[in-house]
Amino acid sequence: MCLNLFLWGLAALVFPLVLFQLPVAMHLGGVMALRSLFVGAITVTTAFFLLEHLLQHRLAPVFFPGGGLSRVRGGWRIRIGVRMAGLLLGACMVPFLAIIFTIKGSARLVEVGSLPAAEVLGDLQTAVVVLCLLFMVNAVGLAALVTVNMVRPLREIVRVLGKVRTGDFGSRVQVMANDEIGYTADMINQMTEGLAERERIKDAFGLYVSQQVRDEILAGRIPLDGEIKQVTILFSDLRDFTPMVEATPPKEVVMVINGYFQHMSTAVEEHGGLVLQYIGDEIEAVFGAPLALADHPRHALEAALAMRRRLAAYNARLIATGHHPLRHGIGIHSGPALAANIGGGGRLTYALVGDTVNLAARLQELTKAMGRDILVSGTTAAALGEGVALDRLRATTVKGRSQPVEVFAVP
Repeated sequence: MCLNLFLWGLAALVFPLVLFQLPVAMHLGGVMALRSLFVGAITVTTAFFLLEHLLQHRLAPVFFPGGGLSRVRGGWRIRIGVRMAGLLLGACMVPFLAIIFTIKGSARLVEVGSLPAAEVLGDLQTAVVVLCLLFMVNAVGLAALVTVNMVRPLREIVRVLGKVRTGDFGSRVQVMANDEIGYTADMINQMTEGLAERERIKDAFGLYVSQQVRDEILAGRIPLDGEIKQVTILFSDLRDFTPMVEATPPKEVVMVINGYFQHMSTAVEEHGGLVLQYIGDEIEAVFGAPLALADHPRHALEAALAMRRRLAAYNARLIATGHHPLRHGIGIHSGPALAANIGGGGRLTYALVGDTVNLAARLQELTKAMGRDILVSGTTAAALGEGVALDRLRATTVKGRSQPVEVFAVP
């Protein structure tokens, strides 16, 4: 581009000097100088947009596959406004001035009487038509280059944003320049990397807590100082698990208990419950927190029945593979409980505490003595209503309560 500009600038000096030595009109030297400058401006503009096209679509993807052109120090940053000015110069201003000076040059020839007016007018018409055709072709070419250089990066941005809208954070914008569009593309790439990292952390977080708790914590809707919620607590505990651990290889124990937890947690979640934690071979689940759940006692009972069915199906597979079947006991109680993030030392866990939780755990322990697999408290039974068939058992005193507790078994 610099060489092009230098040569046409030199031509603007040399042509007039040569013409001044010939027996022609003096004003032709000025006309040739202006034409040289005009052609130089158009060729430099065209060379600029061609070079930019090659840089953006051929070299940038090779040398900067990860983008980041806007962060490279020492690079020329040619902004969109400069491109528009170059397009205006090469497609409009220079052609307009060239035609104006061509007309003025022809008028000067008529004034000095160098050529007949009719001949000058005919030559002028031919010159204007040729110039217009050349300038139109040049303008269309420049507009096409500018359009391609700007539209393709914008399409890349729209493509990636469309992926982000659907939750796909793996796509990246191919950065082609260091202008405003390139800077925007770099920022979008950084944004998608941040969103992908957040999604990875979110997924990893979801391995340790449920998705419901995870989403509530990330949204800041769980008060750190706690809140009282009306919930139904379900405890489930495996029977005769310790002897099985002693008689079974550790890897098989892990496989068996993980399969059990998978089936039981699925039953809980299918009925709107939330598994709070696994404590050894015990499951603690809640219905009605952190998200409110209408008729949570009935949901808890249906989950317990589903757990019973799933355990029977799982035992059939265990027996078929040579393992001993499992037995469990489930205790259910409804009432108020304190729900909060509880912990210390930089580690917190979403937990429910209070008498409701303790009584549900006690009912689960009573299943051993009463020989039933599902027990519910009188409070839960009253909330279920008369439409649910329950077996009333004897009122029993449990640890932590001075008065006997009504106990019902699920047939």
